[in-house]
Amino acid sequence: MTDALAVRREYRLQEWAKVVARCRESGMSNREFCRENGIPEKTFYYHLRQLREAAVDQVPRLVELEGPAAPKEGVLRIQYRGASLELPENIDMDALAALLRSIQSC
Repeated sequence: MTDALAVRREYRLQEWAKVVARCRESGMSNREFCRENGIPEKTFYYHLRQLREAAVDQVPRLVELEGPAAPKEGVLRIQYRGASLELPENIDMDALAALLRSIQSC
């Protein structure tokens, strides 16, 4: 994707995120909001799906490492955006989830 297309896509995502936020804040159903604002429902749901897919693309993924990069036994290694973090494998799952959410929001 060229830079111009990427910028345009990001701009559209941001604009539709505002529309979806307005819909949620209105307290109306999606159908009522679309009807009230002259937005075809198919268009609304298309952009909602695009927003969800973009959000999923931002979620850090855990992958198993092999070879020299493999973590030491008993250690969980998280690599994200060039950073690496090693944690004990018996880390509390709630703490790990909170850590991943905070990393994702950076």
